[in-house]
Amino acid sequence: MVSVMLQYLMLLTCTPLLIFILHMGAARIFMRYNFDMPNQVIVIICSLVGHMPMAAAIWVVYLRYLTTPVELVWAAVFGLIVYNALAYGYFHIFNMSETARRIRILYEIYTSKKLKASDITSVYSGKDMLTIRLKRLLSLRQIRLSGNRYLPDGRLPYYAAKIVAGWGRILGFAPPQAVYHRTKQ
Repeated sequence: MVSVMLQYLMLLTCTPLLIFILHMGAARIFMRYNFDMPNQVIVIICSLVGHMPMAAAIWVVYLRYLTTPVELVWAAVFGLIVYNALAYGYFHIFNMSETARRIRILYEIYTSKKLKASDITSVYSGKDMLTIRLKRLLSLRQIRLSGNRYLPDGRLPYYAAKIVAGWGRILGFAPPQAVYHRTKQ
């Protein structure tokens, strides 16, 4: 039983590889058929779809050998937690590569072999960064445009920001400063 459990754990560690393979295929399909969807949403879809083949593989390798319903439930819960934690990690590694300015700048330097500072700003200006970020937030429905103002769309971004700020306080980081302060008129 120990070797079967080890196979189960090894299979779960392949979660990022499974999502990566699904992501490669889905990205090509979405580009080929011009689906206008943020790349982060494609990763989330691949993570959700990946539950099915992972569940089937886990059943074949481990779950079918369990003898009691309690063992089966706890092993399945454990598998779901590990799969989703690794999928979450994959999402954030991809998201960093997709959204980080320094990754984008390094990529531009690497692909052109050599760039002047003025060339970098022409390829990726501050206005472009803001436009891209706002478009992404709109398409992910984290903000909405009302007239000429951006407003939060739902409470999820607020709660995520509160969690990140709380985690930062636990670690001893200074709280983030507001970018915009409304003045009294």
